[in-house]
Amino acid sequence: MTSVLKILESLDCVDGLEVSKLERSLKITKKIDKDNLNVAIKALTKLGIVQTIIDDKLTINNDRDFLRGRVRCSSKGYCFVVREDQGEDIYIREGNLNNAWHGDSVIVLITKQGVRRRAPEGKIQCVLKRYNETLLAKVEPDKSTGELKAYPLDDRIPATIELEDEIETNKKYPDKDLIHEIKITKYPIAQFNAKGSIVRELSINSGVEGDIELLLSKNYISKSLVAPKVAPKKISSKGRSDLTAQPSLLFESWESTNSPSLPGLYAQPYEGGNRIWVHAPTISERINLGGKLDRYLRDKGEVICLGNNWLEFLNESLRSASQFKINKECEAISLMIDINADGNITDWKFTLSIIKPVKIITPKHLIAINNRKATSKSVPIALKGIKDNLEVLYTLLHSAKIINNMNNISIKLDEYIPKLERLSELSKTFPGRDFNGWSKTYDCCDPQSLIDIYIRLSNNILSKHLIGYRLPFIYKEHEEIDQSSINELTKSALALDKKITVNADGTITSSELIKSFESSTEKKILQKLVKHIIPGVNLKLYEINTPEDISYLNYDAAQTNIESPWCCPSLNYWNIFNQFILTLLLSEGKNKPTSRSKQTVELGKNDSWREVDWEIFPSKLKEIIASHSNLRLINNLNEIRKKSKSFRNNIISIAQGREAQKIIGKEVTAIITGVQSYGFFAEIDDLTAEGLVHVSTLGDDWYEYRSRQNLLVGRKSKKTYQLSQKINVRVLKVDILKNQIDLELVNDTETETINTINVESDNDD
Repeated sequence: MTSVLKILESLDCVDGLEVSKLERSLKITKKIDKDNLNVAIKALTKLGIVQTIIDDKLTINNDRDFLRGRVRCSSKGYCFVVREDQGEDIYIREGNLNNAWHGDSVIVLITKQGVRRRAPEGKIQCVLKRYNETLLAKVEPDKSTGELKAYPLDDRIPATIELEDEIETNKKYPDKDLIHEIKITKYPIAQFNAKGSIVRELSINSGVEGDIELLLSKNYISKSLVAPKVAPKKISSKGRSDLTAQPSLLFESWESTNSPSLPGLYAQPYEGGNRIWVHAPTISERINLGGKLDRYLRDKGEVICLGNNWLEFLNESLRSASQFKINKECEAISLMIDINADGNITDWKFTLSIIKPVKIITPKHLIAINNRKATSKSVPIALKGIKDNLEVLYTLLHSAKIINNMNNISIKLDEYIPKLERLSELSKTFPGRDFNGWSKTYDCCDPQSLIDIYIRLSNNILSKHLIGYRLPFIYKEHEEIDQSSINELTKSALALDKKITVNADGTITSSELIKSFESSTEKKILQKLVKHIIPGVNLKLYEINTPEDISYLNYDAAQTNIESPWCCPSLNYWNIFNQFILTLLLSEGKNKPTSRSKQTVELGKNDSWREVDWEIFPSKLKEIIASHSNLRLINNLNEIRKKSKSFRNNIISIAQGREAQKIIGKEVTAIITGVQSYGFFAEIDDLTAEGLVHVSTLGDDWYEYRSRQNLLVGRKSKKTYQLSQKINVRVLKVDILKNQIDLELVNDTETETINTINVESDNDD
């Protein structure tokens, strides 16, 4: 389906384009499609978005103050456009939505400038690209006509969809356990509703696989994206460092046969410290930037964990070609890191290499090491197979502890995921990924937790290296926690644990506060409160417009404390994009000022950029890189990240809901995890499923909320409900679609009905 976005991308050239060439660019051959294109061009011209120039060529009209962005709506009907240029969000009144839906890419015109704290207002001129081609809906009769229509489950899309296959629908209706996946065939225009057809019926009681299908559809994640029939490029061994003599190790906690591949590691003592090698699988050398495989991976975006299985990111040919294999020579991108005894980096070097991994380290190996006495000379049975590699492994474990204590890039918290078979892969560390703004606390018995330390260190080093060469890259931005939120959290923490100390003026930084929780008896509750106030992580594009002077060479790039992911190309596209920039630097970068110069510079070495006072890339290659380094790419990748984060949270919540269904009618213990004026939240032990006891259901007294103490107090009885208080509840009902549970508070004297509550895990922050 051709979108307005594709039309404008084709017209984004200085000289313009004739209609015939535009048709070829969009691969439009049928008469009906050509007629539709002409209608679109007329509409875009009338809106002033497109204009005709010399020789009837079409081009984008840059004289109008149009802005691009994405629609964001709340369930209460408030809508904004989040600008592509990262400017201030634009408020859109209902009458100015122009039939745009939540998530759509749009062009907006500001109609009223923002004043003081009020956001600017605008009007949507046209929809560039629809976010939803399919959606989940309930099929119900129209109240006035009785005709069956589809109503989206997502309450941010308050639309009515007319069904084109109503006769088929009537055969199944009514069935409250059925949800329908609707394909939109016509989007709403003027006074006409959207039209759609039923793609499939999804039962809410179809087991684990049914739950997965339901959530994939709910989060608009497609399983049907077809990989292009393009073979990966073969990589030449010429110019690559031969590191096959290194007995490098692979680290695996995931057990599924289709789990993503991860980097290899090697370590050895060096000058009083250690020399670490990180070997990453190479994808960027196997595909062309902007080619078919690149576009396929860019659209797919990221690997998705289905709980105990995976929706793969790489196609089979790329996966097979790039995955490290034991005792096989494999192409890699390697990073050598020298660290001293204190864990400080003293040197590094990137290189294209060939490696030969010798062993896979699994949790059983690390558990055996953790249980082994320091003075023991005998080797446990679990370690017999890696006896010759223990020195390397111990060196890696020792360095990881030191590096972890020094690394303050991300907040580290404990993760609580129910120990269920359907969530077995989710419970393992996901290296380099911060789904909710924080990373999992280091676990010395989890191989992927170990490798996560080195991945984050390597990401940080790449950012410094590319900043030195003034090259673009994608990095992760950890937003600062709002100080007012920290102050409120501090109040709650002090009410729970008097041993927590603050500064003389009563203030404390987020890092100091979180560190103080480690020794608290209420650590789990306090960390849960922290997770609610941590902002998300966004991808950003680092770019520098080269000035005339080159004084930048004197600045210290070592001060940069950001992550530029590149080690795990089997996980997501931003790793691959950064690999493109790195491998182009190592393979295509100009390492001497002229062809006659005898002295060359190793472009992968630390501080090598200080020796370079010439253009690294030829102008044509710079143009190619620039054309693929843009905000639109970053915005699309951030949207993909939001989908995968939402799916991850949903898959945990639905698993909790299914477990809660098994204990309906049973009495279980719970702990209060949050108190508000309208009631208190309680988490069921073992399930980590959280629920709300509404204040109106506490019929024994009239309860008041005291914000300073963060508790509910009965006027007559003076009974209190506060954080970390244990209570008994009974599970009454579970609503899987809404991730909701009904509970009943169990007392010695009476039973109180509890209102509908949300099923959450600590990943729902």
